[in-house]
Amino acid sequence: MTTSLSLSRPSVRPRWRAALPLPGAVAVVLALVLGCVLPASATARDLAPDESVASATTASATAIAEEVLSILNAARREAGCGPLRLNARLMAAARTHATNMATMDFFGHANKDGSRFSTRVRKQGYKFRMVAENIAAGQSSARQVAHDWLGSPGHRKNILNCKLRDTGVAVAYQADDQPIMGNSQPFRFYWVQVFGTR
Repeated sequence: MTTSLSLSRPSVRPRWRAALPLPGAVAVVLALVLGCVLPASATARDLAPDESVASATTASATAIAEEVLSILNAARREAGCGPLRLNARLMAAARTHATNMATMDFFGHANKDGSRFSTRVRKQGYKFRMVAENIAAGQSSARQVAHDWLGSPGHRKNILNCKLRDTGVAVAYQADDQPIMGNSQPFRFYWVQVFGTR
């Protein structure tokens, strides 16, 4: 399993445990979405490039997001921080990037075109003073990814940053995923958590 993180400010660049059914070679994307849509200003690279992409229902997306948040907010509570709140615009930014990583075969904070998470967040209409992103790949459950992020010093720093108040979480699953260069096994699950403060 792999994780990565990043933090940016405008002035600085930078409960589901059940196995998912594998529908053959069709890529299935589960995205945590609260019914939001991309704004008219979104470009083709901001959209899922595969027509076989399917979104999780609002109920399942909320359940997955709540499981991740219950674990992360418990850690924030212990650190003296207020809870993170789900934000539809950050959910859309996270979903876009998780889907892109899964369908375009890469893992990183920058898209293949070089655009960064702060750009994705702006394109969703979230005006921020501070924004950060954690990504992970290979974890098959919300509990596993939350614990991996908390076990990594850099990711934990983003999670426990009391100045960050809003969040969006997404996972994209691709059944027929191929190993990315340098890895012997495919990741199949691509996770993104975006944090922000207005």
